[in-house]
Amino acid sequence: MGTFNLGDGLVVTVVAMIVVFAVLASLWFLVELVHKLVGEPAAVASAPVQREENLQPVLANPGVDEQRAKVAAITALIAAYESHPSKKFEIVDVTRIK
Repeated sequence: MGTFNLGDGLVVTVVAMIVVFAVLASLWFLVELVHKLVGEPAAVASAPVQREENLQPVLANPGVDEQRAKVAAITALIAAYESHPSKKFEIVDVTRIK
């Protein structure tokens, strides 16, 4: 077995690059072919929506437990103290509880 010199390494590199390029080009061709065969999805005609005009207002009753509100406020303060602000722990309203 002979020695492996720089020229042989370049030949292997060029052949490998050509093979990779050919595989990528064939994949691109297959994707385009499937796109042409399947085509764009047809627009679905939507039926007119009938809405009721007798809408009643919804009363805002979040039903938040006081203990959970305290825990949420404390968690938000700890997260802010540790400089990890997050929208999950944002304090929206603070009310005094006697």
